[in-house]
Amino acid sequence: MAGKKQPHAGHRQRMHQRVEKYGFESLAEHEMLEYLLYFTNAQRDTNPIAHALLDRFGDLAGVLEASEEELCRVEGVGPASARLLHLLPQVSACYHASRVRDRRKLQTTEQIGQYMMDRFRGATEEKALLVCLDGSRRIVGAVWLAAGGREQVELPVRAAIAQAVRFKARSAVLAHNHPSGNILPSREDIQATAELARGMYLIGARLLDHIIVTDTEYLSMRQRSEVPDGEISPLRIFELRGPEET
Repeated sequence: MAGKKQPHAGHRQRMHQRVEKYGFESLAEHEMLEYLLYFTNAQRDTNPIAHALLDRFGDLAGVLEASEEELCRVEGVGPASARLLHLLPQVSACYHASRVRDRRKLQTTEQIGQYMMDRFRGATEEKALLVCLDGSRRIVGAVWLAAGGREQVELPVRAAIAQAVRFKARSAVLAHNHPSGNILPSREDIQATAELARGMYLIGARLLDHIIVTDTEYLSMRQRSEVPDGEISPLRIFELRGPEET
């Protein structure tokens, strides 16, 4: 009906003004969700939906990490709202990747670690990234190699070496994340690092480091003396692998 006022227009206007003046981070988590849902709910009161989402998933991170199917099970959440919320972590990860892509050299462990933290930001499953560098340690290529579940991904050594050859890398950094939050390398991580270092040596390149990333920190396997330099003896690989099954 013409001239009919939206019942929540005043509240929405105050929320818009608050975000404009103080920033999105000034909102509480339920207010953040309420505000985001404005964009897919033109007239509906989104405050109860925001609270229902937090009741179901615990916190903002839990909501954004939920699948679209799970989100749609919450009363008031339609396909458009579910898609918007589900895409937000991916948009954030792409934004951070765009900020750091090819804009700096990776000269120090701190630079490498921060770069990897940016690239893995928002990741909820374990995956691996190979970053190839030229002789000046400038990025010439960055390739996602594998993705797994929340527990462990098998590091594809052969695929990593093939990508290093493709980009004519003089050196490279391997990284993978541990969504579980356990920062320490597994036996399989150490084995894959030794094998990749050997493969890089054989193509005339060097594995600079293997970085393990969690949501809050990173670990350099080189700083733990777990990235071999130069040629690796067959005995050392045998010790890491163990005997082959026959």
